[in-house]
Amino acid sequence: MEKIAYKKAVIYCRVSSEKQVREGGGLESQEHRCRSYARSLGLAVEKVFKDEGISGGLFDRPAIKMLLQYLDENWQEKYCVIFDDLKRFARDVEVHIKLRSELRAREAQLRCLNYNFDDSAEGEFVETIFAAQNELERKQNRRQVCQKMKARVERGYWCFYPPTAYEYIKDKEHGKILAPIQPVAGILAEGLTSFAENRLLTQTDFLNFLKSKGFFTLIGKDPKRIRLEFAKRLLTEQIYAGIIELKGWDISRRKGHHKAIITEGTFDKIQAKLFKPERPPRETDNIEFPLRRLVVCSICGKKMTGSVSKGKNKYYPHYTCNNKECSASPKNINPVKMEGDFIDLLNQINVKGEVLELAKDMAISHWGEKVKGLSSAHEAKEAERKEIEQTIEGCIDLLLKTRSESVKARYEAKIEESDKKLKELENRLETKKAPDITEALNLLFRLVGTPAETWIKAGSEAKNSLYNMIFTEPLKYSLATGFGTPKLSLPFNINEHFHDPDCLNGGADGI
Repeated sequence: MEKIAYKKAVIYCRVSSEKQVREGGGLESQEHRCRSYARSLGLAVEKVFKDEGISGGLFDRPAIKMLLQYLDENWQEKYCVIFDDLKRFARDVEVHIKLRSELRAREAQLRCLNYNFDDSAEGEFVETIFAAQNELERKQNRRQVCQKMKARVERGYWCFYPPTAYEYIKDKEHGKILAPIQPVAGILAEGLTSFAENRLLTQTDFLNFLKSKGFFTLIGKDPKRIRLEFAKRLLTEQIYAGIIELKGWDISRRKGHHKAIITEGTFDKIQAKLFKPERPPRETDNIEFPLRRLVVCSICGKKMTGSVSKGKNKYYPHYTCNNKECSASPKNINPVKMEGDFIDLLNQINVKGEVLELAKDMAISHWGEKVKGLSSAHEAKEAERKEIEQTIEGCIDLLLKTRSESVKARYEAKIEESDKKLKELENRLETKKAPDITEALNLLFRLVGTPAETWIKAGSEAKNSLYNMIFTEPLKYSLATGFGTPKLSLPFNINEHFHDPDCLNGGADGI
């Protein structure tokens, strides 16, 4: 067994759904495996951090915050942080790298039951590939769920959180469907109709009407804490008119199967009253500044902004340092110049092909070992499935032969129990197939091999994420010297390690 210098450990466990918390076993089994692993390494477990039913941003998870705080409060000690699966660590490449850095800064060693962390440049690069694979799996799962939800919305069924005054009920024909809650739905319908017909002139009048009817008390809210934004949400909710529409998924307006509390005509009157015609687009609306607030001034270090000045005949965009005390001159920089220099910088820092090939071979090798483990587990489940099927067949044979009603009842209960286990096992066999790593590798290599091309094709949010993944510190820019020497994150600085003679000769950080 591997020998390590650290003597103390903390454990991180997580399940992502409330269902897993209710059914139990997830967190307890994770903790049990991690404690056994800690004992095998001779580590004393001081504390266990658990996130129950948490699936949001990693640094928003309560247990992760408490773990980092615990390491800070006990800075004089050195800890191993143990978790049972690489996916519990982070299923997003950018977040994975950031959390890895946070723990390294606290001198914490990472230990995982199904992955051996390697602090060499090559090891960290392979780790990044696995993080990319986990991110891909998460996105594929989300895509499957979204596709199913989209199909149901297209058929006229709302499948998100119900709006105020509605709840989900089970219906024989439609399954799970929205239904109005009385008497609150009746009060809301009266208020919406009065607003449409100008018996209530303003949103404030509408809000006061609902308060006078005790609407907010009925839905469990404090009337004193209700603001005008809540009234506007009620006035713009299409569900109340029996309408289903989801522009973000390109689902056009259609009639829903749920019961409406106002007519479509009433809803359209409300919208016409609320919203004025949009202003004509301006010439400057389409001007973008992708490096705004990402690049800082080389003189004062303040973030540069993007703005447009109106000349005699046209508009002139520019990046600007707005610090009045800054001595930089000129302060306004042509976007074509700065963005062109940035693309040149990205072209210089792409990872070389020989490094990508090496990483690909290492990743495929590691993945092959992992797939073998999955195949063994799959074979064990197949054997269990056959055993359950034989049990069911045996019980059926005995059931047909027996004449005792009580014995028949026991056999029937055994068959039903075994059939339930068989269905659960078949579901696990369907969902636990080994994913293909090729798509994840291509995704990552396209990023690190051609960052300039990726930047040019990316949207504004993706550009921000890409920038934060590549650079560990904000870039400084001046018109005279350009961007200078940037500080890069792995894997973009791996070229330096790869061409280091010590690495090539099999040094401490060698291949």
